[in-house]
Amino acid sequence: MSTTTSTARVEGADVAVLRAPTLGWALRRTLLALVILVVAIGGAACLLYASIDPDEETAPAPKSAPHAVPSNSIGHAPDYSIAPRRV
Repeated sequence: MSTTTSTARVEGADVAVLRAPTLGWALRRTLLALVILVVAIGGAACLLYASIDPDEETAPAPKSAPHAVPSNSIGHAPDYSIAPRRV
């Protein structure tokens, strides 16, 4: 049975009677939720910290090629030297 139900005998039959949750029940649930939250955040922090590469901070920045032209999503730079045709 749930923690908020109890059985009672009414005219020879067992009937489930709802009870209000007690303060102890609420405190246990709150403590469990906080433990789960702390473990989840601590695990995420450990994984984030482990993913940081310590050698990347001391490595020199990569130099970009001076002749490189940034490309757009279709794979080549647009040609702006061609004037649009008038119809």
